[in-house]
Amino acid sequence: MTMTLGERLTHARVESGYNEPAIAAHKAGISPSALYQLEDGTTKSLKGTTAVQLGRVYTDFRIEWLIDGSGPAKRERIGVADEPATYVAGSETPVGYVRLPLLNMEGDMGYGTYSDEQPDVVKFLDVAEWWARQNLPRDLDRVKLISSRGDSMAGVINHGDVVFVDTGIDHYEGEGIYVFNWQGRALIKRLVPNLRTGRLQIQSANPAYPPEDVAPEEIEQLHIAGRVAAWWTLRNF
Repeated sequence: MTMTLGERLTHARVESGYNEPAIAAHKAGISPSALYQLEDGTTKSLKGTTAVQLGRVYTDFRIEWLIDGSGPAKRERIGVADEPATYVAGSETPVGYVRLPLLNMEGDMGYGTYSDEQPDVVKFLDVAEWWARQNLPRDLDRVKLISSRGDSMAGVINHGDVVFVDTGIDHYEGEGIYVFNWQGRALIKRLVPNLRTGRLQIQSANPAYPPEDVAPEEIEQLHIAGRVAAWWTLRNF
């Protein structure tokens, strides 16, 4: 039996352990209303960016299947653990992995830290190639890894998460989570446009942190280092 888009997304959400759409939406970095409308059929199609965001949360499911139901629902992972394996790189990259640099920079998710220093590469991480090809930009040379710090994006990106940053994006190109410097503070926050006022709003996921407005004449002072492409949440047991 063919499933509708809403049925596929509901199935993937529940199978991924999210009984409440709002929780899955916040984890994916999309608005709860957007996910509600996808699941109830109000929104008829799933666009690529949203599909990738949901794919990061519904990790067992193929993005192609989420979009149009084509092919098998779940990913085939032969010899690969549920979580994409990562190793601190040695002298050679293992077969089936790609090597990405980890910078000595912490993206602050609180009120920000002041720093004018250029980050250095402190180590390299070897990341499963299948995961990198599915979740990161085609040009992997653009991808840099940083550690997150703070709780203002809690529920989406958590303290200590490894954040994959597309450094090929150095300007605002639509709503999303960016790494940027604002008023001397290095931040990881969501940037959202206000079409009525022409302002950009700096938003946190944690309601304890109020949004900040960036006036049109101040936007040039917002220096974007990259757009967040993915992140890994580290869990303690």
